[in-house]
Amino acid sequence: MSQQTHEAISRLAAGIRRALDLEEGRLDRTTVARAGELLEKTDARMNLGEDFTVVAFAGSTGSGKSSLFNAVAGLEIAQVGVRRPTTSLPTACVWGEGGEELLSWLGVPVDNRTWRESALDGDDEESLHGLILLDLPDHDSTAAEHRIESDRLVGLVDVVFWVVDPQKYADFSLHSHYLSQFAEHTTNMVVVLNQIDTLTTAEREACHDHLRQLLSQDGLDGARIQLASAVTREGVPQLRDTLTQTVSAKEAASERLLADMRSLAAQMRSELGEPLSDPTRLPGADRLVDAMVDAAGVEAVAQTVRDDYQRRAYRKTGYPPLALAQRGQADPLGAKHGGDRDDLIRAAVPETTRTQSARVNLAAHELVAEAVRSLPLQWRHAVSHAEKQSTAELTHTLDSAVTAVDIERRTPGWWGVAGFFQILFFLATVIGALWLVAQLVLMFAGVLVDGSPWLWIVPGALLGIGIIGSIVTSVTAASARAKGAREAGAEVDERLREAVQRAAAGSYLEPITAILGEHKAVYDGLR
Repeated sequence: MSQQTHEAISRLAAGIRRALDLEEGRLDRTTVARAGELLEKTDARMNLGEDFTVVAFAGSTGSGKSSLFNAVAGLEIAQVGVRRPTTSLPTACVWGEGGEELLSWLGVPVDNRTWRESALDGDDEESLHGLILLDLPDHDSTAAEHRIESDRLVGLVDVVFWVVDPQKYADFSLHSHYLSQFAEHTTNMVVVLNQIDTLTTAEREACHDHLRQLLSQDGLDGARIQLASAVTREGVPQLRDTLTQTVSAKEAASERLLADMRSLAAQMRSELGEPLSDPTRLPGADRLVDAMVDAAGVEAVAQTVRDDYQRRAYRKTGYPPLALAQRGQADPLGAKHGGDRDDLIRAAVPETTRTQSARVNLAAHELVAEAVRSLPLQWRHAVSHAEKQSTAELTHTLDSAVTAVDIERRTPGWWGVAGFFQILFFLATVIGALWLVAQLVLMFAGVLVDGSPWLWIVPGALLGIGIIGSIVTSVTAASARAKGAREAGAEVDERLREAVQRAAAGSYLEPITAILGEHKAVYDGLR
């Protein structure tokens, strides 16, 4: 057995075992039973090794199968029946020493075993050493036990030579029940058109071409066809050459096991349905996230953070009298009174409305429906059940996602600078104004009759600088506050959306993606 074939068998066997571990109902019971039998057969056949290659002659009543078997063996071993059926047990011809353990596993009775060589053969049969040739009961026998035994051995042997005759090579039962089932086994089968001695050259070509056409319809384009006659021995040397090549390669057993596994794996994949290319990235997930963002009140929280920033910034950087007047107003996040941040954030999140919940449910349902469209009923039911559980926990999921986000309350350094200049210019305005008022009072009272111009210039300058400075600082601070509020809100909005997206991909969709991921892993293990 080549290393590559061995690895392929081991890989597919592991994939099939994983598929069998699925919950009951995910695969057809017949397929499960077939898989168990194949794994058991694989272990047994591999343990028996490939020192011997088992080839079976299978055919229908009257095909001349047993006569051809005797012709290839060169001995009258198989019973050629005039009256059918003849026997329900296989007959074996063995080339070389040994093979008893393999024959016992095949269920060939001891009395039906013949070791081909004798001293008279010399080295004539050496090229076939390692061959176990079986003559099977007729697969279309009127006796049920014959058909059962033939079917059993066809499933166990390494190579099958299907012996057909010119009268029944197109038999529907042969093609539909047997040959078409070997689409994965073209390297492990040969179709032998026997009794060609009854045909003319033109008839042989016509039968050969028609048989090739029928095999192509069965999906067996690569199947080998050989012509032979058990009566005239025509084609028998070519059959022995084919057997010699098969035995010398010592790969028939592993190729048969690999073909069986590929056939079963294909059946399992067809039952599983096509998986998603990436179960963690479901089509339509963006619509679900948008619906969850709306239901979580992300925009409301972001707006609250913007308002909170504006209020706090204005208290620090606004025109002092106006900023002082706002200190008694309510704080959106409770900054004035302190309190637990999680509770304060939770209080800022509006309750999820029925409309929002319905939108989330609809988006989730559409998302899941698209994801499981190609899956069989049992898998769709499992995903639907997971979806209902996730939907039932929607409020808790969104609440946990939002409150888990730490909202940082920004206090930029420019607030202190702007606040300093606001106070400075306000004081300059107050001092200048009071100075001018005081001088006017003194002047009208006659106390101040004449004086230096600087007595008016200095307070006037203070007043002007204070007013202009306050205007410039207020305008600059207002622009900076708006920009800072937008940035603070945008940052919170982004972090909350990321949290909701993680919740959607995690706690909300995780049960669904876990099932889809399991489905893909099982499917991929069967390729």
